[in-house]
Amino acid sequence: SPRMKETSGWQQVFSSPRLDWLIERVALNSKVLGGALGDHDKMVAAASCSEIILWALQADGNGSEIGVFHLGVPVEALFFVGNQLIATSHTGKIGVWNAVTKHWQIQDVVPINSYDAAGTFLLLGCNNGSIYYVDVQKFPLRMKDNDLLVTELYRDPTEDAVTALSVYLT
Repeated sequence: SPRMKETSGWQQVFSSPRLDWLIERVALNSKVLGGALGDHDKMVAAASCSEIILWALQADGNGSEIGVFHLGVPVEALFFVGNQLIATSHTGKIGVWNAVTKHWQIQDVVPINSYDAAGTFLLLGCNNGSIYYVDVQKFPLRMKDNDLLVTELYRDPTEDAVTALSVYLT
């Protein structure tokens, strides 16, 4: 993951160890403020099929592996919302890694057609005509079953699939 320096052009800031699998998705987070990571203000994640590997990057160019996580189905989107790593699959699974609790949580939801993030909210457009949201900053878990709290924001009366989402919060 290179970085731009105005006076010297591009320079390499991290090189992962050689991986035995093909990298299909990459996500980069450049600012993780506070939290359990301390000085690690940059993270990079790579996914192949259903596996995700996450590193914390140090200023000297070294990286330390935070962990390897499994979604159980192929990862189709990999991105950060704030300091939480999100992995989604159209089959109806989301995985969330929380930087503060260092907890990986997988949640079954309705099959996902689209997604967007605004602030700390992850929004999911699903094939049943619903838009669901999760406040990933609060990493809300239901007390009764420890599942991620996924809230229905909107349901289309004709149940047409939500194939695209674009969200802007002021």
